[in-house]
Amino acid sequence: MSYTLHILYLCMNKFLLFCLATLCSVAACNRDKSANGSSSDTSFNFESPESGTLINKGDSVALQLNIPANLPYDSIVYKLDNKPYRITKDSSAIWLRTDSLRMGSRLVTATVYAKGETETANTNVVVIASKLPEQYSFSVINTYPHDDHAYTQGLEFHNGFLYESTGQRGQSTLRKVELKTGKVVQKYDLPSKYFGEGMTFVGDKIIQLTWQEGVGFVYNKNTFEKVGEFSYQSSTEGWGICYDGKRLIKSDGSNKLYFLNKDTYKEEGFIEVYNNKGPVDNLNELEYIDGKIYANIYYSDIIAVINPTSGEVEAEINLIGLLPQKDVKEDTNVLNGIAYDPQGKHLYVTGKNWDKLFEIKLLQN
Repeated sequence: MSYTLHILYLCMNKFLLFCLATLCSVAACNRDKSANGSSSDTSFNFESPESGTLINKGDSVALQLNIPANLPYDSIVYKLDNKPYRITKDSSAIWLRTDSLRMGSRLVTATVYAKGETETANTNVVVIASKLPEQYSFSVINTYPHDDHAYTQGLEFHNGFLYESTGQRGQSTLRKVELKTGKVVQKYDLPSKYFGEGMTFVGDKIIQLTWQEGVGFVYNKNTFEKVGEFSYQSSTEGWGICYDGKRLIKSDGSNKLYFLNKDTYKEEGFIEVYNNKGPVDNLNELEYIDGKIYANIYYSDIIAVINPTSGEVEAEINLIGLLPQKDVKEDTNVLNGIAYDPQGKHLYVTGKNWDKLFEIKLLQN
């Protein structure tokens, strides 16, 4: 036999041995599947809903598990946001109701219990508002002067005066202002390293946020003397803040609103804010009015009216054209600043470096 034929002979033998080994392996695998009724993979998952599925609040969604036939189990425990939801004995679909759920991403888990062992699968749904927010326009009741060098970040009405927090490093202040004249009657200048943000009242104290410095300040409301400070937690930026009579509510420019303990300033939870299209980001200055959160949306002339329990945007106030074009100057910035007089039912709004502050009446479209 020639050298070339010898090499070909050896290669053919190796190829035949490889094919035989492969066929044996496949046959063994098929026998294993036949004996067990399925493959040996014991993982399982949610067949529905797919992760990130959008669900209108009030609708129901089927929770359907895909469980391999070779995975014996005694029970299935479903949880919603890590809280018990339902226990079943079989893999039939169950229905998740959303009418009582908050807006945003809701985590769904299912744990299979089998002879002391467990397997867990996760998915999530995103609850959004089921309807278009009510739409409001406005009419101007009164116009007052406003300091056009005040980069308004927070605004409150208290005992006949406006209180304002202004921003920009080296220009940030806390001030008390006469409504009708715009005259600043009391002022505290923040150290230049701080960028002032939202402010609100809690009893005899004023709470003021800073932007990216991770700290908020507490003042005596009469003297403006600083009496304390607090550090931010998971919400690392300060934008707007208001007080609902029990908790502080803080924004950080996202679509989340954080609830803070009024005494310790520690975070105690949050809501996600959604309308019927999706998340509403850039939540800025806040005001709590008649059980609702009013929020400026940065870079827009819209105020969102938010349900503080669910996070749903229930109404939108369109303030386009509020500041006449003739009054827009080179450094005139965006709409920002909401104040409310609960006794007189007066609603005031202004903007960053605006030369006017407006009392407005809301008109439902």
